[in-house]
Amino acid sequence: MTSHTATVTVALGIAGLFVLDRDGNAHTSKALWIPVVWLAVAASRMMGEWLAAIGVVNGGAPSDAADRLLDGSPLDRFLLTMLLALGIVVLLGRRRSVGALLRANVPILIFFLYCGASTLWSDYTDVSFKRWVKALGDLAMLLIVLTDRNPFVAVKRLLTRVGFLLVPVSILLIKYYPDLGRGWSEWGGGFYKGVASSKNELGGVCL
Repeated sequence: MTSHTATVTVALGIAGLFVLDRDGNAHTSKALWIPVVWLAVAASRMMGEWLAAIGVVNGGAPSDAADRLLDGSPLDRFLLTMLLALGIVVLLGRRRSVGALLRANVPILIFFLYCGASTLWSDYTDVSFKRWVKALGDLAMLLIVLTDRNPFVAVKRLLTRVGFLLVPVSILLIKYYPDLGRGWSEWGGGFYKGVASSKNELGGVCL
């Protein structure tokens, strides 16, 4: 089987999984797709990494590793900012449920407030603030899931949808696109990484 045929087969298989997973008796909000995309990106690679891996762009990040770690990629920052903005819009429409949930979890709020305050005395205040905002994005995505009309089904569908996307694509990359799905350790041994950045992260995806 050629790589193109395998790609089409996997795409059809993923579509089939989503069709088979439909349940007319359990309804969730369409906004659940926002956390799905957020988690899929977090569990795999950032958009800049993918585009750099296939040679389209360098992801907008500096070539120096230290600068890349600090500055990040403007493309990735734009994607996460858009997802966070959409998430905030959804949460504003659910403000009563969000407020009740936050009041029931005050220690978590205190923790995030402390983390925000700690950026003021960080050696890299701007970088720390960006990381804090990204952490708030994690909280926003969690709130979208938990304030859904059926939170238990929403959690299940979140994990299921991300799994439907990442696991088959990982198998595809490992078998038919080794430049993307495999890597080499510093000791010279090869390993599978699929959509993730390392074999350990791939293990987390499979779990």
